[in-house]
Amino acid sequence: MSGTVKSVGRVTVTDVAKAAGVSVATVSRSFNLPTHVRDDVREKVLAVAAKLGYSPNPAAKALRLQKTNLIGAIIPTLDHAIYATMVKSFQERLAEYGYVVYVLSCGFDSGAIFDKVKLLVERGVEALLIVGDVTDDNLKRYLQDYRMPVVCTYSYLSDREFPFIGFDNYQATRQLVEYLLGLGHRNMAMLTGPIKGNDRQQARYQAFKDTLEGYRERCSHSMYEAETGYTIEFGERTLRRIRLERPEVTAVICNSDVIAFGVLSACKKLQLNVPKEISVVGYDNLEFAEYLDPPLTTLAIPASEMGLRSAEALIGKLKHGAEIRPLLLGTQLMIRQSSDAI
Repeated sequence: MSGTVKSVGRVTVTDVAKAAGVSVATVSRSFNLPTHVRDDVREKVLAVAAKLGYSPNPAAKALRLQKTNLIGAIIPTLDHAIYATMVKSFQERLAEYGYVVYVLSCGFDSGAIFDKVKLLVERGVEALLIVGDVTDDNLKRYLQDYRMPVVCTYSYLSDREFPFIGFDNYQATRQLVEYLLGLGHRNMAMLTGPIKGNDRQQARYQAFKDTLEGYRERCSHSMYEAETGYTIEFGERTLRRIRLERPEVTAVICNSDVIAFGVLSACKKLQLNVPKEISVVGYDNLEFAEYLDPPLTTLAIPASEMGLRSAEALIGKLKHGAEIRPLLLGTQLMIRQSSDAI
């Protein structure tokens, strides 16, 4: 009969979760991954567990405490070379410490990445790299409740929940616009990537608009948005549109060298002299930029350094508990033959 009698007095993790009003996973993390649980929640769970006389199974605890050595990286796309450059330096540095990087692409809208992040967390990643700002309040709470180490990159924004290691898109674009103003250009167009949920493109367009509106002389500006991504086709098609709608434009700012490639192609087909009739500038300083005809003036961004510094910050956090500090990196304007005085 003893084999059929339900044992009494054995408190389970489910009992503790029910009494504390939390999930079983939260109870487990409170014992095994305490830094991933808010202090007040953890203290409540431990108090309830002590009152009920619960203690975790030592063997199970040892199994759960095994490190996964997995790091997650959320990037907008795998099609854009600049992200590949950043991820390459990121994963190479982490590999030196035995970490493996899981990379997921999630599109350019940072407000729609919750499911991808949750997927990585549930796979056991110990930290995350996220391109751009975390704008989803539910995602912020999820990551904070889980005490997940996070580095945001490709931007630099202050007073955010998660530290940024990146560059200032607003100031970098302002430098680019002021350079063109110094050459005498007063009528400009900007070709952007997708704007929705994309703090990088939003900052660049705002800087473009603010700089021209604040200039002492009268200037005009127009913006053309690529709704799906950065493509050569978008650049070529849009330059033709600009020539029809805004023939007075003398300078085109492309928020990707890929777009600028298409603009230069259209100029050549239209027999439009660059830079005598129109100046074209890009963004990223991709490898092919200096080999275009004419070589492309562009803004070099610290893609490789962003990956390296982000990796080192996460290593410091995971290995030594060091605080992840924000880091502002610089950009450099690469002046080549695609831009000149009007």
